[in-house]
Amino acid sequence: MQGKKSFVLYTDQREVFEELSDEDAGKLIKHIFAYVNDEDPITSDKLLKVAFLPIKTQLKRDLKTWENKQEQRKDAAKKSVESRQRTLTTVNERSISFGGNVNGNVNGNVNGNVNDNVIVNNNVNKQISASALFSLKDVLIDFKKEKPLKRPYFDRMAEVHSTDSETVQSLFHKWATLKEGENMTIAKAENSFNLYLGNNLKNIYKPQEKAKSKNIFDELYEDLQKQKQLKNE
Repeated sequence: MQGKKSFVLYTDQREVFEELSDEDAGKLIKHIFAYVNDEDPITSDKLLKVAFLPIKTQLKRDLKTWENKQEQRKDAAKKSVESRQRTLTTVNERSISFGGNVNGNVNGNVNGNVNDNVIVNNNVNKQISASALFSLKDVLIDFKKEKPLKRPYFDRMAEVHSTDSETVQSLFHKWATLKEGENMTIAKAENSFNLYLGNNLKNIYKPQEKAKSKNIFDELYEDLQKQKQLKNE
């Protein structure tokens, strides 16, 4: 029973011990401990052999059940590692600098427990969390990326605000400077930048004031004045 640190004796096995004298019951329990510790105990005592036989059979069943569970846990851990490595590879592709240089490595270490780290620019370690927080550099890459059935975010925002993508990206860099050091979800980044974009584009493109339309009576008065001037001439 190598690797197994415990075993079970069942309450219905008490009857076996009750039928034995205290001396034989003591020999039986010692024999059991020797067996589960892989000492391969041998006895010539027929009574002890008969008493131990059903207990030995149950111990073997329990050992087989334990070994099956250990295999299931190993398989589950292996699948979990493979799934995490695929996720880390996807995230690593997004972890590049503003200049577009890739400096990311994925390390997956398995030692009973699974520890996964993503190493990105300037050797900064980022651990993937359930809240899916990203740096502003990662947000920039996401905004530039073309997604299924969606054009890049900057292009879409340029169309919405009737401007060009370069202007939107320029404002993004200014917004990123204000938010420097923050980590946020993509959704939160979009909401925050959308507000900033809308407010700043209003200041850039102020609508021209329309010329005041003349009152019809003002126009009639001007016509009369012109006619008087013509008569005087």
